[in-house]
Amino acid sequence: MGRGTRIGSGRSVPPSPESDPDVPHPRALAALTQHLLARASVPYFFAQIAGGFVLTVVAALSPLLRYTGLDAAETIRPSVIVASGIVLMLAGLTVVGAAQDAIDGFALTATGRILELTTQTLGVVLGILAGLETVRVLGLGMSPPSMALPLGPLPLQFTGAAVIAIAVAIYNGAGARIVLVSAALSLIAWVGYVAATSIGFEVAAASGVGAFVGSFVGIVVAYRLHVPSVAITTAAILPMVPGAPVFRGLLGIVESGEDPAVLMTGVTTLVGAATIGIALAVGASLGIYLGQPVRATLSSVVRSRSRARR
Repeated sequence: MGRGTRIGSGRSVPPSPESDPDVPHPRALAALTQHLLARASVPYFFAQIAGGFVLTVVAALSPLLRYTGLDAAETIRPSVIVASGIVLMLAGLTVVGAAQDAIDGFALTATGRILELTTQTLGVVLGILAGLETVRVLGLGMSPPSMALPLGPLPLQFTGAAVIAIAVAIYNGAGARIVLVSAALSLIAWVGYVAATSIGFEVAAASGVGAFVGSFVGIVVAYRLHVPSVAITTAAILPMVPGAPVFRGLLGIVESGEDPAVLMTGVTTLVGAATIGIALAVGASLGIYLGQPVRATLSSVVRSRSRARR
């Protein structure tokens, strides 16, 4: 689940204006590849590998579009495209579910979810690594970014968060009600993230705050709006999934060669991405856990008032 790119500090951001709308987007090609493999009953692990491979290779080839004369092709950045595609394939719902099961004491179920999460993520990693090595052999390797890319203007950040949540909801076959609620909840979660960073929280901690706010509000309003709380919560926190740092870390490892400094930078970046993922899972689980009694209380109040009116 995921889409969009929130780059910089390890976030996904609003869709970049770098891509020309008339050019098939690598993320769409990766999704199409996974869809076709699913129809052929190929195990999801191999579909993840294929999706990551296609995404990386097509993104690396995208700068060649400049020879077509397209003005937009001059500003294409392959690393941004791959980072956004990673969010598409990362198992956001599994992370939240595994953390919630572990917190609730369902160790066996949590272990199964964690194994599923590990397998799905490993598939993405293997696909990207295979793609990076392929384009390196072809002489089209991508240089590791020296630093995280900055976020865009605040209005575009909120726009991007809403677009990602809407895309996630539609991708999972949600109806119009769930799509709208997911978009609104993504804005609330992003407000939590922005507020936390503005007072000095690190990225991982701010991500946890955003996930907590989004999941808490989501579990409270889900009952009244008659929508599944887990679905809208997952769509809301997907904009904070660390797509960019995962790719930067993998790219740093592949391109490190004999340079131990670049290798360690890549490993450190991956560890930071894992920390953000854990913070998202914990924040979302905590929000659901604390929001359930609040929802129950509000539901009791509504029922009592309804009986009193009768």
